[in-house]
Amino acid sequence: KLEESELTIFANSAPMKASDLVEEVNSESTESKKIDENIRGRRKMKNPEKDINDEEIAYAESDSDMEDILGQNEDDDPDLDGTLKWKSNLTEKAKKLFYTNRRINIMQLIYSNDKTPEEIASGEISELLKVEAASNEKDNVEEEKDDEEFFKIIKSQEKDSDSVNTLDSTKAYLDTSNLDKWDDEITLESIRNRFITGSLDDDSSAGENDSSDNEVHGDYEDLETGEVVKVEGSKKSENEIEQEALAQKRALLKKKFDAEYDEKDGSPKVDFYDEIKEGIAKQLQLNREEFEDDDSHTRAMVEGFRPGTYVRILLKRMPCEFVKYFDPAYPIIVGGLLTTEENLGFIQVRIKRHRWHKKILKTKDPLIFSLGWRRFQSIPIYTLNDGTRNRMLKYTPEHMHCLATFYGPIHPPNTSFCAVQSVSNDNTATFRISATGVVLDINHSVEIVKKLKLTGVPYKIFKNTAFVKDMFTSALEVAKFEGAAIRTVSGIRGQVKKPITKPEGHFRATFEDKVLMSAWYPIIPKKFYNPVTSLLLSFKKEWQGMRLTGQIRKELDLTPPINPDSQYKRTKQSYLQKRAVVLEPKEKKMYTLMQQINTLKKEKDKKRKEKQAKKHHEYAKKMAKRETILAEKDKKERREYFRKQGLLQKRSATYSEGSSKRSKTS
Repeated sequence: KLEESELTIFANSAPMKASDLVEEVNSESTESKKIDENIRGRRKMKNPEKDINDEEIAYAESDSDMEDILGQNEDDDPDLDGTLKWKSNLTEKAKKLFYTNRRINIMQLIYSNDKTPEEIASGEISELLKVEAASNEKDNVEEEKDDEEFFKIIKSQEKDSDSVNTLDSTKAYLDTSNLDKWDDEITLESIRNRFITGSLDDDSSAGENDSSDNEVHGDYEDLETGEVVKVEGSKKSENEIEQEALAQKRALLKKKFDAEYDEKDGSPKVDFYDEIKEGIAKQLQLNREEFEDDDSHTRAMVEGFRPGTYVRILLKRMPCEFVKYFDPAYPIIVGGLLTTEENLGFIQVRIKRHRWHKKILKTKDPLIFSLGWRRFQSIPIYTLNDGTRNRMLKYTPEHMHCLATFYGPIHPPNTSFCAVQSVSNDNTATFRISATGVVLDINHSVEIVKKLKLTGVPYKIFKNTAFVKDMFTSALEVAKFEGAAIRTVSGIRGQVKKPITKPEGHFRATFEDKVLMSAWYPIIPKKFYNPVTSLLLSFKKEWQGMRLTGQIRKELDLTPPINPDSQYKRTKQSYLQKRAVVLEPKEKKMYTLMQQINTLKKEKDKKRKEKQAKKHHEYAKKMAKRETILAEKDKKERREYFRKQGLLQKRSATYSEGSSKRSKTS
């Protein structure tokens, strides 16, 4: 009857039945449920499913929802001593609800379980999930006990609680039965040394009782060989290990301190040289102990021939003079050469004259080089690098390095050498080392340039203009050097002007003497290599290589060639300088009168200049005084002008302020 009843709200409106209202309410509830399901689905999409081993507890949003889930009523149960009936066994109910609503990982069920496909398809997997959860909990406990794992997956552990008010309480539950073990004296004694009042020396009892601090290493089997290796457990506690490490550190520090500062025994302080010698001695002792059981042949193959060993060497293709003039008392050094060191080429070195050597070194004078295993004589050319070219030098510069290029056996860069001019006994009284240096580069070709001086002869002179010949051969060459700087022998500078049409190569310059023009042309070192063969002589210290030009002239009593134009010539007197001039008495009186007149004139000019200088000085003082007065007057006028300007600006400012105030008040 109630469903068929009708209700009319307005006079003109249609009547409403109760059955229509019930259908609308049901449709709204179904729509709200669909919306809730959509929201839950979106939340699940945002929070993807976790591993099956993870354990979660589903909590209800309110007590009424929990009643609907658990199927309980709010009726009191007399068996629970006044507590609510639905609060009993909440943990078990939550587990049951969790396993029933839990999503299943199909891949894990198929590939990680022993269930058949029929059992999985029928849905009989609830017991399987419980067993897997229990095994995972056991594995988690074992993983937490393992101290050597660097990375662990931290999982929430389930807390068992006997209280029925678990969901309504945040207070931690304490089990008083766990406190009974601290009444035992042995348990208290095991942690005594953990406190500051305990004894640090008594480690034996702690090591026996506290077995958790010791690492237990069991036996293991070598998978490759199949051998079972037994490892003895460590009997030392952690405190003993720490104390041993500290004791070793203290002993090492004390040893270093005694070695550096403790000199009570009177032993001298060990320097760097003694320390190196001690290290070498220790290494020799180790080598001796290592090879003491081996035979001599094996030791020679590994470590070489030891000092003091008699060795017989066979040298092939030696000159007969080496055997003929062999001196057993003269030492011979035997060495080996690399394959690259047997080739010859141009070597560029950085060289410096030794400061104890008396003379500077000249280009193209032969030097004896001691480079590597060789001693040889060569002709060096000294150069300086200007950035774009290697400019040749006639002599080595003072107190600085220069470059040198010579022909000889190739050596690797950074090889040091020394050079002497002679190895004979003639110069043993003086310091013989001429230069020292180091190898920089190895080239089969070398680029050295030298300044070229083009000389010309003037054949016509007109004041500052001169016509020069014999310097160029054509007008084209003159045009190329047009505007080039030239200079005379005396150092007067000038410039090339223009070529002359005829004859060819003549040009007009601004000077009247011999001119010099500079250019560059290449210099090639001579391929001279003369090895020192002093061991082939009967007297080893009398070897003499190529001699200098000056030494040859001295031995042959020859004078150097002299250029006649370079010699000093006697000056020729003029005709008046050669003959004396005797004046007549009348001419003598006239000459004396002219001298007296000139003397009086010079005296008058001197007095006039002094008087004029005095007047200039007085006039300068007067002008300085006048300028001071004018400056003072100008300063006073400027001060008065700026004072008046300041007053005017002040009045205008006050007037503008007053007008603005009047405008505001109006």
